[in-house]
Amino acid sequence: MSIGATIKQLRLSKKLTQEELAANLGITSKAVSQWECDRTSPDISQIPALCNFFQISADELLNINLQKFEEEKQTIIRRTLELLRINRLKECWQMLQEGIAKYPNDYSVMKWLPVCGARMQNLSDITKKEKASISRQCAEYCKRILDGCTDDFARHIAVEHLCFYYAENGETNKAEELAMKMPFMSSGHEFLLFRIYKGSKKNEAAQILKTVLLTLFIRNLGLNYKLESGELLYSEDELHALNEKKIAIVELLFENGDYGFNSGGLSHFYELSARRYASEGNTKKALSYLEKSVRLAIDFVKNLQKNTFTHTSLYFKGMTMQSKSVMLGSDDNQAKQILQNMERKEYDTLRDSDIFKNLSKELEPYIDIKV
Repeated sequence: MSIGATIKQLRLSKKLTQEELAANLGITSKAVSQWECDRTSPDISQIPALCNFFQISADELLNINLQKFEEEKQTIIRRTLELLRINRLKECWQMLQEGIAKYPNDYSVMKWLPVCGARMQNLSDITKKEKASISRQCAEYCKRILDGCTDDFARHIAVEHLCFYYAENGETNKAEELAMKMPFMSSGHEFLLFRIYKGSKKNEAAQILKTVLLTLFIRNLGLNYKLESGELLYSEDELHALNEKKIAIVELLFENGDYGFNSGGLSHFYELSARRYASEGNTKKALSYLEKSVRLAIDFVKNLQKNTFTHTSLYFKGMTMQSKSVMLGSDDNQAKQILQNMERKEYDTLRDSDIFKNLSKELEPYIDIKV
């Protein structure tokens, strides 16, 4: 509803003529008529008088529905988190751009743009020029957050992504200066909540902390990067050995085989090693590892169909995880990804094997299940 229509509705509710309203406001009846026909709008200086006369707020007079705006923003944020979870990054980026255009100074929406933008740098179907543009836009929004936002969470996101932006553009000193302003890892909320809670809440916090630490450790085990000499830290043989260590660690911690939502990552590790053994001609071991990968991929898809999964293995005893908290690499399920990987040339020597064919058939019923 326009401000003119609102004024007319309010005037009629008080059973006033245009002349009577004009007299109360000290203006001409023609001005009121112009407002109500939407030919003109009240001057900003007349807003307080109108609000006082009708005993309403400026938001009501201007038809600003703050609750509706807040609900719209929360919808954008919820959808953003879901799109990030299933890795639909282009759709997420577009939605965030539209959200910021509508709410240009709302940091609760803005803070998620650099998170999405950083993950888009890993997409293979966008150009280097597009990635650079996305990176620049993210940096600008991060600077806006640091200049005007007081929310610590938003500021921490901005600092993190600005650090990466400066480092990638050769501004190491700026990146280092920002990084040193961040708290120690042990000051993160996962650590702090574990330390301050007691009883069952402490146990819940401990379970989350264990999961975070395991994820960080496994993710960085085998992280390969260039040394000053230009050589990579690890050779292909060493990366394979480290992948075997990942498998051993996960198997050790989940001795009951209750991998839950960790079965997706473990399936990936087994498939990587299976591929390596296949390329070396070690057919027996390749098929053994591939079989484990397939069964774990199927378990992962099945587990995601449940709302929760509760662990029984000693270290994670009693931990219950929710499927909606699982971050996925894409909206394709694990079974489909493993089946696609089985098309790689490394497996050419195994294709005539009955075991290989049967494993392909086992995956097929699960590849179209939405995760």
